[in-house]
Amino acid sequence: MNKTLSISSSYLTANISTVGASLETLRFCHGPNLILHDESLHWRKSFAGSVVGPIANRVRDGQFSLGGKIHQMACNENGVTSLHSGPKGLSSLRWHVTRHEVQMIHFQRALKDGDCGMPGNRMFDVVYQVDGASLNLEIKATSDQPTPISVAHHPYWRLGNTSLHKLQINACEYLPVDQQKIPTGEILPVSNTIFDFRIPRAVNPIIDHNFCLSRCQLDAPIPVATLTSINGLTLHLDSTEPGLQVYAGALLPKLSKNKIGPLAGIALEPQGWPNAVNEIDFPSVIISPKKPYFQKTRYLIKQA
Repeated sequence: MNKTLSISSSYLTANISTVGASLETLRFCHGPNLILHDESLHWRKSFAGSVVGPIANRVRDGQFSLGGKIHQMACNENGVTSLHSGPKGLSSLRWHVTRHEVQMIHFQRALKDGDCGMPGNRMFDVVYQVDGASLNLEIKATSDQPTPISVAHHPYWRLGNTSLHKLQINACEYLPVDQQKIPTGEILPVSNTIFDFRIPRAVNPIIDHNFCLSRCQLDAPIPVATLTSINGLTLHLDSTEPGLQVYAGALLPKLSKNKIGPLAGIALEPQGWPNAVNEIDFPSVIISPKKPYFQKTRYLIKQA
């Protein structure tokens, strides 16, 4: 059964569901919800607010080679692409609550060898913690075999009128995509393109791309991006991840109850580079018993 639990600090209140370890609401100083949420099944299928993986984003043909073997994942996008590891990925599963305090909640979920079409008995730990005006997220994963892990957190942000949001990203390069929205393998400069967010600008509706923050996962979070609304609210995003997927929300379902629809929210998802399991020039997403996975992301809310 789905259960929603709350954590709070002097500035923030968050509600988090046991299904997908999903962030459903985040309120600053008792204000409106800063992320999109709806209780409908249709909305839940959009991955909104969830922890997605074991491989976030798209994998070409749902296939990858590891240890001399071809591994086949479920292709849940147009029958040809695996998106967020298919219909039985982390976002669809019920997570176990191992610890819950006023400001912190710890989730855990195991996957068996072969689950989601990937090798290894895997254990995932997700910790949400609020501290002042910051929501801190830690994601850990271990495996008894080499296996790909690239987890992402998938909230859609709405700080105010999204058409008036300005986004700034600390990235000089991005990954162009093909018609299936999978990276072509090229790594291109953002200069003189709609992908140059080094200076704050509005988000073009066509954007569903990865921005290259670094060539490897970092030991500690660094400033990644800021999202600012005309009402003075600003989201400061820090992360250890080498990539940031930005999705303008062009295909979000129309749900009148919560004023949700296309372009109603912006997804900012720190993660490994998409389809890295099939691109030797992308940062590796393979972990092993001696090399576990760790991500730390911080969302800091400020009011001008």
